[in-house]
Amino acid sequence: MYKDIMYLLSTQEMKEAEETAIYEKGIPSLILMENAARGAVDVIIDKKPKNVIVFSGKGNNGGDGLAIARLLMTHGIKTKIIFIGDKNSATPDCKTNLEILQNYNGDIEYTTESININDYDIVVDALIGTGLTKKLSDKYIDIVNIINKGKFIVSVDCPTGVNCNTGNDYGIAVNAHITVTFHMAKTGLLLYPAYLHTGKLVVKHIGAPYITKSSVFVIKNGRSLLPQRKPYSNKGTYGKALFVSGCDTMAGAAVINGTSAYMAGCGLVNICSTPHVMEVIHNSLPEAVTSHVKSIDINYGNVIAIGSGIGISPESKSITDYVLNNSKVPVVADADALNIISQNEPLKYKTSVITPHIKEMSRLTGLDTAYIRENIIDTAKNYAKKYNTVVVLKDAHSIIASPDGKICINITGTSAMSKGGSGDSLTGVITGLIAQGTDCFTAACLGCYLNGKAGEIAENEKSSYSLLALDISKAIPKAINSLQ
Repeated sequence: MYKDIMYLLSTQEMKEAEETAIYEKGIPSLILMENAARGAVDVIIDKKPKNVIVFSGKGNNGGDGLAIARLLMTHGIKTKIIFIGDKNSATPDCKTNLEILQNYNGDIEYTTESININDYDIVVDALIGTGLTKKLSDKYIDIVNIINKGKFIVSVDCPTGVNCNTGNDYGIAVNAHITVTFHMAKTGLLLYPAYLHTGKLVVKHIGAPYITKSSVFVIKNGRSLLPQRKPYSNKGTYGKALFVSGCDTMAGAAVINGTSAYMAGCGLVNICSTPHVMEVIHNSLPEAVTSHVKSIDINYGNVIAIGSGIGISPESKSITDYVLNNSKVPVVADADALNIISQNEPLKYKTSVITPHIKEMSRLTGLDTAYIRENIIDTAKNYAKKYNTVVVLKDAHSIIASPDGKICINITGTSAMSKGGSGDSLTGVITGLIAQGTDCFTAACLGCYLNGKAGEIAENEKSSYSLLALDISKAIPKAINSLQ
């Protein structure tokens, strides 16, 4: 569907891909392991180390590490191997690579007692691979603490200690500078807190052609997703967006909504709000038209966004109920609209896109915030399917879920965006893209990508401390230009 994206695999999907390569296509597993090792060695020797220490476990991840050690030796790099675990219970491919190293008199030790980690330019972490689903034992925690004192750490496939499905780190994991993963990136590596341990993520092929049914992806570059501008056009060509946003105490939400929608390419923006907000709009965003919230016309445009800064007064509840039950165009529900929905039965409302943060999602679902953070993809995916709406579950890496099961993980953005109003900008971008004819799921994915990219650009121009939400809105043009 998209060309500027990178698909991700769960650990089960990766296992199935390997089994297909081995048992259906006839590629020996040792060849896959050797190809993985060669990919990792390319990354390691690029750093020009004089000596390397490899921590290897007894599984296939450890086998990768042992093959890496042997290949480093062929490059004349002094390499020490620390093998952890019972070698007699190692997986077959791991045992084969260990025996080869022994035949070549490799420098192998089975304890960490005499190791000075600072003697080595690079530490290779090949202890535990993608199958981890629980906290490390005390023995492995001690080894991870030793590895984390290294000068430069390269993790093989994934940092030891992280869950490659959920992104959990169970409190401790290897802090890699580079993670070299194989065939395709694993979903959990793009989720927090695992993302904090991954460092630079490098994907290396293992010689198995691309065969996957993955429905999870990240946008690498949103260029191909942008709505096209036409030489022969007018403002109507690029849609009309109606924002029901702002109240007397939160006029800025409406300003940010409208500004971001215009910056994203929307043809015409109508802010439907209170007289005070309308006056603010006339002074700060003169390109927008305004209308009184008491005379709302839900037939105005081809998309409606509701909720940013409207409060939860009885009037706001009544208007939200009216819009969500009567709109014949896509509706993007944000902020207070979500709080109003959560006070009722969500099934009674029709939305096209919702944009909750973790706490708002907790109110909508009744799930604990800690549970949502640890199961962020499943939470978004299940809600999207149950309520037939695109879900933008906002977090440091937001999850965008479609009703048909597609998942986008957005990795743009910065902690500088942790300010009031950043979500209003996102709602504006998504709404502006829908106004131009972009389908709701693509608009949500691209909207998150652009809003995050704009935040990164604005942070460089301001500072990580000083960024304001309107700075994000005003940086959207540069974010778009960076794609073209």
